[in-house]
Parts: sequence; C-alpha cells; structure tokens
Amino acid sequence: MDVGQEQTDVLRPDMHHGMFLDYGKDNAGSPDGYVYAYGLDHNWRDTFDPDPDPADLCLARVPATSVQDRSAWRFYAGNSAGTPQWTPDIGQRVSVLHDDHRIYQNVTTAGRARDLSVISQGGVVYDKPLNRYLCTSWTEYTYEFYEAPTPRGPWKHFTAKDFGGYPWTHAKHGGYATTIPSKYISADGRSVWLQSNVCPCGGGYPAGDFWAYTFSLRRMSLTPSVPTPDNRPDAARDLARGPGTVPVERVTHFGTAIYNDGNTAHNEDDWNDERKPTSWWGYTWPRTYRLDQVAYTTGTMFGDGGWFSSAPRIQVRRAGVWTDVTGQRVTPSYLTSPSAGTNRTYVFDFDTTTGDGMRVIGGSGGTQTSTSIAELEAYYR
Repeated sequence: MDVGQEQTDVLRPDMHHGMFLDYGKDNAGSPDGYVYAYGLDHNWRDTFDPDPDPADLCLARVPATSVQDRSAWRFYAGNSAGTPQWTPDIGQRVSVLHDDHRIYQNVTTAGRARDLSVISQGGVVYDKPLNRYLCTSWTEYTYEFYEAPTPRGPWKHFTAKDFGGYPWTHAKHGGYATTIPSKYISADGRSVWLQSNVCPCGGGYPAGDFWAYTFSLRRMSLTPSVPTPDNRPDAARDLARGPGTVPVERVTHFGTAIYNDGNTAHNEDDWNDERKPTSWWGYTWPRTYRLDQVAYTTGTMFGDGGWFSSAPRIQVRRAGVWTDVTGQRVTPSYLTSPSAGTNRTYVFDFDTTTGDGMRVIGGSGGTQTSTSIAELEAYYR
C-alpha cells in the first residue's frame, strides 16, 4: 500500500461504491496480508425512484503489495466444502450480505422519503478484542448494524437505531455514511465511536445548519451476552434497572429513553411521521435472565395516538429471536383505545421464561400510529 498517496480506483466500473475493510493503520491488523474491499450493486444508497436499490454487499481482496494492479484482485465466489472460493471474474461474485427488507413504507408527511432499502455505503471494521467484524449501514432515518466472525460472514443484523422522521434536532439525529474508525476502538473492544453526518441539503436540518455536517462522533457500547441465567426469585429486583440494561424501542419521539428511571408520571412516545403497524418498548441485557412478570405504565394519551391498537403482549429474546411468552395474563385488562389511560400501570404475569431481552409489543394506535410509555419494569418473582 502507498500509505495515503494518490491512487486510482482500479475496480471501477466493475465494482461500485467501495469500502475498504478497516484493519487499522496501514492495514496492520490484517491476519493474512490481504486488503479487503466491499462493494454495492446499483446505487450507494436507496435511489428514491424505480431504479434498483442496493440489497447486496460483495467482497474482493488483493495482496497488500498489489492494490493498484487490477489483475491481482479476486472476488468472493462462495464456499466449496467449507473453503472460500476466490475468482478473478467479477461476474462470478457471490453476495456476502443480502438484506432486502424495507422500512418506512408509508409516511404521513407528503414528499418525505419512504419505502427505504437498508443497505448503503457505510463501513466495515474489525474489532480485534471481540474478534468480530462490524458492518455499519444506514437509511434516511436509521442506523443498521451487522456483525460476523469473518469478512465473508455469515453476517447477522444485530440491531438498528431509529431516529424518527424529519425534522431532526441537534440532540436527536441520525446521519449518512456511518463508519466506526478502528483508531477509536477501546482496548477491550467494547467501546467504539461511530461517525456519521447530516447534510442540510437532505431535509434533516434546516438549510444552512451544518452542526452535524462535520467530523461528528458519538459513543457506542458493545457488550457480549452471557447466555446462562443465574438470577434467583426477588420480587424487589427490577431487572430493567440493572447494570448494562439497554432500552430498545421502535423509536423515541423526543430521544429520551426514560422508561427505567422509576418515574411513572411522565411521557415518551414513538411518533415518527410513519404510518407504522407495530410498536414496542423493551430492553436488552448483557446476560440472560429468568423473568415472569412485566409492569408497563403508559405515557400520555393524545387525541391522535399514544395507545396500543391491539392487545399488547410480552416477548423475550433468545438467540437473537423475539418470541411470545406463554401463559400471559394482564391486570387490569388493557383497553385498545385512549381509554387505556395516561400513566396507568398494567401488570403482565406469565410462565417463567428466560431471555437476554424483553419487550411489550402490539399494534400502533390512533391516526398517527403511536404508543406511549412512562415506565417499564421486569421481575422474576
């Protein structure tokens, strides 16, 4: 490699919108002496028109001494009996990451971006202490995160962060071209800094507001899960307030995940300018817990939303999959209308189960399809 000297993009036009796998300064962390690069088919992001949107991430590699030699590049072509295959023929390439699901398919405000694909030009970095490859993608309104044990995968979508519809604020905003620079990964691999930008040309900020159109970093924590539960029955221990608890939800309207602070008399809601079918509020944990009860306290009932439109149910997460609990009972009965009430607590009891995440989920209510929350507690009694 030429350590920052000018180079020619030798993969164009065969491979579009490339992203080098970040192995650290001068590719020093590469385990095999290769430079790896990822590319997208079609556009660098959702096209916002009938042209094809990117849904696949492809992989190429080259010896570090031959980056500018087009003939030295090889493209990932799948596995044969567990052995990765590499070919000089880009036409034989095989996607290493495919994700064609779409979000924000219907929005309230006319003219806003909608029906978005989730694979965009972001970044891929090797988190050496955790021995994990992290792919950071994005959409108009969200961040999308994937992880894998090798550059080839298998890639798994492990979380998303939804910042809601426009307009954004300085306190709550997403951004495009998400990357995690290897330079800012902590010694234990669990603390990283994510970089992204908001261009006022896109509608997120008013024209002329360049506050996040800079080198814009925010901290992100990564915690490997402990799979074996060890918590004993304790009616006074709210698992939602334990160390490492991460609130998860469809989106927060005001950007404040306040629902595990012990206050049952305030409000957050998930209005996001989307006509969405489903809402949820919950937590993920750095370890697996036993649990058998959840207490959900509503936020504010508005004239156009704030309640679940279908009977809310409790789910737990195991091996990355959310499933309904069994034997669920709720006291008092939940009314799927504004009559659910402001700052009213509903207690869900269910058969003892385990999971490294918990959430209350149901249909989004009102003409603005939103739900609200003040507090969410979880117990193993």
